[in-house]
Amino acid sequence: MALNPYFNNYAGEQNLVEDITVEVIKATGTNCVYVPREYLNIDKVFGEDPGTKFKDSYTIEMYLLSYKGFDGTDIISQFGMEIRDKVVLVMARKRFKEEVTNINSSITRPREGDLIYFPLANSLFEINFVEHENPFYPLGKLYSYTITAELFTYSYEKMNTKNTAIDSVYNTTKGACAANIIPMNNMLGTTAGINDVLEDESSLYDFNANNPGATCAPA
Repeated sequence: MALNPYFNNYAGEQNLVEDITVEVIKATGTNCVYVPREYLNIDKVFGEDPGTKFKDSYTIEMYLLSYKGFDGTDIISQFGMEIRDKVVLVMARKRFKEEVTNINSSITRPREGDLIYFPLANSLFEINFVEHENPFYPLGKLYSYTITAELFTYSYEKMNTKNTAIDSVYNTTKGACAANIIPMNNMLGTTAGINDVLEDESSLYDFNANNPGATCAPA
C-alpha cells in the first residue's frame, strides 16, 4: 500500500512541524550568539591553524537540552584546574538559515570549531559535534540541529566580534610582556585560572607570544 500523500512527505505537514519547532524554541529557549571561526593559514598536515580569529557574531535562539546542568568533569592537571563543562543545545534549521546562511552563504550549517556564547552562564562554548539527523526524519524532513559543545579554552585567538560581552574579557587583560596570554577575569571559564603572580611579576619574564626568543619590555 502506498503512503498517505497528505501526511508523510507532504510539504504542508512538514512546514507545520517546522513552524512548531521554531515556535517551541522561541518560547522555551534563550538567545545565544553563534560565532564562526575564520581560518587564516590552516596547516593541511596537522589540520590546525594557530592564527584563527573570530570577527562575526549572529544572535539566534536555542533550546537548552542539558536541563540537569553542565556535563563534563573538572580535572586537575599539570597545567592547573581544567573546567570541562559541556552543554547540549537545539537550534532550528530554518532559523539558522535565516540568521546566518542568508547573510554568509559559505556557512550552511553550524560547524565544529565555531563558538557559541551562552549568556545565562556568561560563557563561550566550542562546538564539538553537530547531530543533524535527530529527530530522525519525521514526516520525511529534518527540522533542527542538536549541538554538543565544550567550554572554550582561549589560545591566542583574535576576538573582534563587536559584541562587548564576548570581546571584553579577552581584549582588556594582559599577561607577561603586555600580551593577551591569560584572561585574569575568569568570567568565561578559561582553564588557565586567575594568575595574579604572572601579572604582578611580568617584568621578570623574558617572553613574547609572537617571538618567544626575543627580549620584551615589562608589562
